[in-house]
Amino acid sequence: MRVILAIGILLALASPPPRPRYTTLVIQYSGEVIGGPALPVVITTSQEEGEWYRQHVLPELSGSFATVKVLPQTVFNEITELPLLKRALEKAMPVADEPKTNQNVRFITGVGHDHWEIILDKRPSMKILKGIDRIVAKYPSLASELQELEYQLR
Repeated sequence: MRVILAIGILLALASPPPRPRYTTLVIQYSGEVIGGPALPVVITTSQEEGEWYRQHVLPELSGSFATVKVLPQTVFNEITELPLLKRALEKAMPVADEPKTNQNVRFITGVGHDHWEIILDKRPSMKILKGIDRIVAKYPSLASELQELEYQLR
């Protein structure tokens, strides 16, 4: 019995830590623009990965203006564990339909180059953005960019 326990402990110590569920989140507003454009925001745990999403996942024009914000994995996990966002991401599928409203937010999330996309209407998007605002309050530049997206949804 002790041998089995010792083998289990050794295997647990030797195995790599579990890979994070998500490491990048792209938030992009779609709809009628009020004032100036609401630029996409790339929130990530790795500058390199964020740049890849900015260049390969976002449309060329908006991608060139998107900002990449690097956060610690623990903060990023708090964002992706927000109840509304978590439920929506669990149902994420390739988007084939046009958005139902003219005001919506596209959330693209991924690990490495594997990514999934969801489009949410105004009300759930606002709730998710407000939840993210609370988490990233200590990152003023990111908070202000998210508030610009919220402004466009109002």
